[in-house]
Amino acid sequence: MFDTVVIKARPIHLETEALLNIEKCKAVTFLNKETGVLQTRYEIYDEELSYIKYLDGSQTLSIQVSIPKLLYGNNVNQITENNIPSFFERVQNRLYQLFSIHIPHLEWSISRADICWNFQVGKNVGEYVRMLSKQKLPFKNTRIYNQDQTVEFYNKSSRIILYDKHRQMQKEKASTELIELSKGILRLEIRPSDSDMKKFSATKNAVELLNKSFFEYMITKVLNEIEYPSSVSTMDLSWLMGNRENISKIETVLGFQMLQSIFDEPALRQLYTSSTYANRKNLTKKIAIPKGNCLSRLAINS
Repeated sequence: MFDTVVIKARPIHLETEALLNIEKCKAVTFLNKETGVLQTRYEIYDEELSYIKYLDGSQTLSIQVSIPKLLYGNNVNQITENNIPSFFERVQNRLYQLFSIHIPHLEWSISRADICWNFQVGKNVGEYVRMLSKQKLPFKNTRIYNQDQTVEFYNKSSRIILYDKHRQMQKEKASTELIELSKGILRLEIRPSDSDMKKFSATKNAVELLNKSFFEYMITKVLNEIEYPSSVSTMDLSWLMGNRENISKIETVLGFQMLQSIFDEPALRQLYTSSTYANRKNLTKKIAIPKGNCLSRLAINS
C-alpha cells in the first residue's frame, strides 16, 4: 500500500545537546543564502526511523522511513490501512524516546509518499516488464534497467517503476524466507507528484494522504494507462468472415500490433507521421480483434 515516506513537522524546537548526544548524529553548519544567517543541519541515522533531519533555522524536523520495514522488518509484506495508526504511534513513541517531544499525528505533512503493490504473476514477471518497456506513458520518459527486470516511467515531478521483486531480494542477499516470499512478484511503486497529493490535501497533510482513497486513486490512474497488446493465435475464420467489411482495417491493425510487439513507441514514431501514428493507435482501440494468450490485466485483488 505504502512504502517509503518523508514526513515533516514545524516548528519543532529541539535542544542542541539532545541532538548531539545521539551517537549517529552528523551536524553541518552552513550560511543560508536567503537570510544571511548561519544555520545547522543535523542528520541522524536511527535504528528504527532510518533517517532523521533537523534544520535549526526553520525548526523543521523530517523523517524518511519505510513504513513496512518499520512495522514488519521488510518491505515484501504489504501494509494495510489498518496499519497506518500503528505507524504514527511508532514514530511518536520513538521521537519521545530520542528527544522527549510529542508531535500530534495531524501536524505531519508529506513531501514524499511511495505507493506500492505486489502483483503475483508467477513466471510472467519478465514478460510483463518486456511488454511495459515498449510503452510510453503520457508526459513521461521510459527507462529500462537490467534487461527484463525493471522498467521506469519518469519526469521531473513523479516516478513509476515496475520490477522483479524476487531478483531484487536475491541481489540484496535477503533471508531465504523473504526470497521465497518474493517469487513471482511484479512490484509496482509510484512516487506521486505534488499536484497529485494536493488534490487530496492542499497542505499535503500526512493523515489525509496515507489512506485507502489516495492509494486507490493513484493505483487506478497508473493501471488505466497501461496497454495490453493482443495475441491473435486463436483467431479463427468464422470471426474473419463475420467482419469481411473491415478486412483491410483488420490487416492494418494486425500489422501495427506486430510492430508494437517488436519496437518501442519512440522507434515506431519514427516510422509514421504524427497523424498516421495517432490513427493507428485509435484504430487498434476500435477494432476488437479476439485476444488469445495475452498477459492478464494487472489489478488490485483486495
